[in-house]
Amino acid sequence: KLAVCVNKEPWQEFCVEPPCGQLNPVNPHVYTTLGKLYQDFFELFETDMFHMGGDEVNLNCWNSTEEIQEALRRQGKTGTEEELLELWKNFQDQAAEKVYAAAGKKLPLILWTNSLTEKGQVEKFLSNQEYIIQIWTTGQDAVIKELIDKDFKVIFSNYDAWYFDCGYSSWVGEGNNWCSPYKGWQIVYENSPKEMYRSQGGNPARESLILGGEAAMWAEQVDGAAVIHKLWPRASALGERLWTDPESSQTWKQAEIRMINHRNRLVERGIEADALQPEWCNQNEGLCYTKKN
Repeated sequence: KLAVCVNKEPWQEFCVEPPCGQLNPVNPHVYTTLGKLYQDFFELFETDMFHMGGDEVNLNCWNSTEEIQEALRRQGKTGTEEELLELWKNFQDQAAEKVYAAAGKKLPLILWTNSLTEKGQVEKFLSNQEYIIQIWTTGQDAVIKELIDKDFKVIFSNYDAWYFDCGYSSWVGEGNNWCSPYKGWQIVYENSPKEMYRSQGGNPARESLILGGEAAMWAEQVDGAAVIHKLWPRASALGERLWTDPESSQTWKQAEIRMINHRNRLVERGIEADALQPEWCNQNEGLCYTKKN
């Protein structure tokens, strides 16, 4: 089988969300298939780096699959977490070689933070000469400083500020979705990768390892009918943060009037950007405020 745990139930035991299914790392045909897929990608796109995903691998899925259990037994292994992480590393190494072959050269690879990058063990599984790590955990996660201090280049997408699909209703069960609350443009604007690193005692000389950031709009609760107004104008706040990285003394309050005017420009240009405040506030600048001390 190229994939294991496909549609397996109860899904909570084998994947993060339904339907379940992930690649089978002990089947050599997986790597042949990946090689062909990567060739297709590089024929269609020109890129100077390649994102390999790498998040939400369910170790229990592998450990409950007979074919994988048998492969581990032949190696004298029992399926401990450390052994499964080593299996994941072997998969990653073989898949990376297929990327290099398809690209015709060695190029930087991107992985999300995951079990391979957790505290104290990233260097056992990944090379800082080969991998860029995209951080999806919170802006307070100690792994931020650890990765940068270990000379890994990083991209920020911390979910507590730059996940744009947060704050909507749950789509399994009731209540709100897992990363609620909603991330307003003010939170997006204030989220500075450099400040997050500095707040953990980071070395300013290493800040060049911070390549930038990316907002994420995962597709469980968005489609073509809604994506534009869920992205805009919040993505504009992200743009100013990443392009100019205002000093900490320059908060969203100094950007508010420009942001409101920019949202109106977007609408005038045919982009259905979401409203940020009543039109009266725009017409009466400075009168929409919280209680002053």
